[in-house]
Amino acid sequence: MSLILKSVIVVDLNSEYNSKKVNILIDNSGAIDKISLSKINVKTSTTKVIDCDGMMVSPGWFDFRSNFCDPGFEHKEDLTSGSKLASFSGFTDILLMPNTNPILQSKNDIYYVKNKTENDLSTIHPTAAITKNTDGIELNEILDLNKAGAVAFTDGEKELQNSDMMYKALLYIKQFDGLLINKPKDFSLSRLGIVNEGHNSTISGLKGIPNIAEEIMLNRDLSILKYSGGKLHFSGISTKSSVDIIRKAKQDGLNVTCDVSIYNLILDDSHIINFDTNYKLDPPLRTKDDIDALIKGLEDGTIDVISSYHQPQNIENKSVEFNNAENGMISLQTFFSNILILSSKISLESLITKFTSNPRKILNIEDRSIKVGSNASMTIFDINGSWDYSLDNNISKSFNSPWLNWSLKGKVFGVINSKKSKFNY
Repeated sequence: MSLILKSVIVVDLNSEYNSKKVNILIDNSGAIDKISLSKINVKTSTTKVIDCDGMMVSPGWFDFRSNFCDPGFEHKEDLTSGSKLASFSGFTDILLMPNTNPILQSKNDIYYVKNKTENDLSTIHPTAAITKNTDGIELNEILDLNKAGAVAFTDGEKELQNSDMMYKALLYIKQFDGLLINKPKDFSLSRLGIVNEGHNSTISGLKGIPNIAEEIMLNRDLSILKYSGGKLHFSGISTKSSVDIIRKAKQDGLNVTCDVSIYNLILDDSHIINFDTNYKLDPPLRTKDDIDALIKGLEDGTIDVISSYHQPQNIENKSVEFNNAENGMISLQTFFSNILILSSKISLESLITKFTSNPRKILNIEDRSIKVGSNASMTIFDINGSWDYSLDNNISKSFNSPWLNWSLKGKVFGVINSKKSKFNY
């Protein structure tokens, strides 16, 4: 069945139709057949016309860091619920972390993810663990995992502490122009820390994680990258100095990219004062000065990607004392509403590139710009729409979100991914 999107405004800096109200014809093969400023005549009786007046369309959203907890922790989230949540929230693509049980570290693990999600609307891109059991001691079969379909390599929620492993991994991955992802945090400097080290950690009596724990790991990894070559991506940078370090590395010509979590762009560490465990996160919430620096890094291109950092936790892991709670929040369903909060400081057009074209470029995945001939990957959304987030309409299996029972702005109308499509309203 072909589709016509009627009267929709394009938001895509890589499209000649950016900011224009157009009509878009998607043919039976799932490709963009025609884009016109004027009416497109319906070709067949099987063509479905979707009235998008007042709405916008961008390339399909791509989340660079999500945990779907399958296999092993399906009570928190599973591949089916996570994929459904992703498409409902506007994401046509998800980069999946390997921190499951068993860990995603064998060809069969990668096949499991790909086979279980092959018919889903959202495309799930599995990563594989760099080291066996993510213990940082022995490398996995990286070449075989790449051939099986792992799109990047990372120990996910565990930081790669071993310098020799970092060096060897970069050399192996370099052979096929692959990507190594590391979360920068020095364990010895952050051990027992649970929030940002500073004024609010002191007055709350909570053990802090100093900024230097992140920054010293950045400098180590960049030194190794300079020596070994290859491609390195830092996941979850959160401090002002981190932005400066990565900016200089890019200026020096190193092949490095980075992402920031959506929550580190809009929430500061004052939220920990009330001991709400939904704000116990990793990386932790930092200061307003850090937020300002992160936003500047987005503006000047130092920061390449905004990620959801979707990390489901069951109630037993969150309804405990702050010290004992697990890290993380669910954040796919509220991602766009949070982006609109951020759009008061950065243009929406610029923000959208951080979770559409940039992730695909980093991973060497096909560009999905809105232009004739492209395979359709689109997210349709309404910036003026509003909705009430509640337990009743929460799509995730978990509900560890500080936004529950909030009225939020910004609604996702639907997604199109090649021949597949879904419209929420």
